[in-house]
Amino acid sequence: KKNPLKSRFLHLKTIFLIGLVIFLYSFASKRNESRKVEGILIEFEKGENLYMNRKMVNKLLIQNSETVLKQQKSVIDLHSLEQSLLNHPMVQEAHVSLTIEGNLKAVVKQRKPIARVISNNESYYIDVQGKAMPLSELYSARVPIITGESIKKNMKEIHYLVSKIAKNDFLNKNIIGIHRYKTNEYELITRVGDHIIEIGNTKELDHKIRNLEAFYKKGIQDSLIENYSRINIKYYKQVVCTKKEKHGV
Repeated sequence: KKNPLKSRFLHLKTIFLIGLVIFLYSFASKRNESRKVEGILIEFEKGENLYMNRKMVNKLLIQNSETVLKQQKSVIDLHSLEQSLLNHPMVQEAHVSLTIEGNLKAVVKQRKPIARVISNNESYYIDVQGKAMPLSELYSARVPIITGESIKKNMKEIHYLVSKIAKNDFLNKNIIGIHRYKTNEYELITRVGDHIIEIGNTKELDHKIRNLEAFYKKGIQDSLIENYSRINIKYYKQVVCTKKEKHGV
């Protein structure tokens, strides 16, 4: 038979231990909340972190017109601080947290430009998400320059084209410019050889790129590529070239 006194003692002991744990947890939580922020840690996620620095991030970590340093942890509004970072035009993602050591930690992912638009007295980047991104005072990205007509109205289409170029090793190394015409057709400007590549619209773009790569490989092997001023890949399974004009001495 079970000893009733022993069972009652074990029951009371369990209640006491649970109460003690709750008390200690509550005490530790209140003590932790009363602690003040001792430092600010700023980390940038891996990537091309060239367009803003830690000083710029630190200026954004302001609450009630004051730095969060030496403020009590209990009054820190993490969501508001995160939103302040996300509102910055160079920030793609941000996460703000409080560490056990009493520091405020901000982890920031910077936006990455893949092209630069110069049109109608405006100049700005297009980032990997296809959104407009302002130029940075800290760094000028080496990306293709986009010129021409109705660029803002056709950002989705332009982003599709630029992304294809950025993901293709051959094009990424050789294309320095893109021009858009009112006819919704595009021309690419090459880094070497002084060529203009007419691609037409963005339909069948993968096929056009394959044709262009095949043509370049053969042209380089035959040493004929320098003879052409324009390369037209608009048409299915065709590459039409225009020879450079020869000028007399």
